[in-house]
Amino acid sequence: MRMYPRDFPPSRRKIPKRRAERQVYEALAGSDRQGFCYYEWRRDYNRPELDFAIWLVGLGRFALQVKGGCYLLIDGEWYLKTREGLQSISTSPLDEVWLEALDLHDDIEEKAETGYNPFLLPVVAFTDMAPDPAIEHLARRKGVYLVWRTDDLMADLAAIMRSRGVVDRLSMERIAREVEAVTDGLIRLVVPVGEDTRAEVETSTTLSLSVGGQSIIRVRARDVRLRLRTIIGPGSTRKGSDGSRP
Repeated sequence: MRMYPRDFPPSRRKIPKRRAERQVYEALAGSDRQGFCYYEWRRDYNRPELDFAIWLVGLGRFALQVKGGCYLLIDGEWYLKTREGLQSISTSPLDEVWLEALDLHDDIEEKAETGYNPFLLPVVAFTDMAPDPAIEHLARRKGVYLVWRTDDLMADLAAIMRSRGVVDRLSMERIAREVEAVTDGLIRLVVPVGEDTRAEVETSTTLSLSVGGQSIIRVRARDVRLRLRTIIGPGSTRKGSDGSRP
């Protein structure tokens, strides 16, 4: 799996609230399945942030939001268990990922000019929880999919996609076109036929993927903004979602 950024940001490795994201990042990065994953994607700076935008060759697209800790759903209200007791959560994790999935769906459809309705599934990964019947019931009603813990994340994602009876035969060529579109041209994947790719980080502000010493993807320093030590592409104002299903 090709990852952006190439490594989990060092400044976040010891932050407890980022532990679950790091766990998922490493599970994705360690997979030998072909595809591309963008950590902390957003449509533009005024839109909510999606933890992981994922494209998998021969399988499909996922909008994955990660939630560490233990969440409870009581009488329609969300709570997080803490040392001090139950903390009320104002925004539903299911609604969060639904809206972020719509942003990614619309960006692919509009910017990549695909000519088709891209199939994309919203998924919430509760990394520290066993299945909760109340949350599962609500997720089914909202069309959001769940992963409990992350012992075999890639297998879980594959099972979710196949449970819909749909497997999108995504090629790396199509993924490259969509990734370039939703990163405003900052990430360009050139995919030589029949060749493996390896990721190399050349400098602190340049991400490069290369084949046989030939650079095939590069994020240039002059084209990026540095925010919280994570390189992200400049956003642009786009029209909002029309409410269609991802």
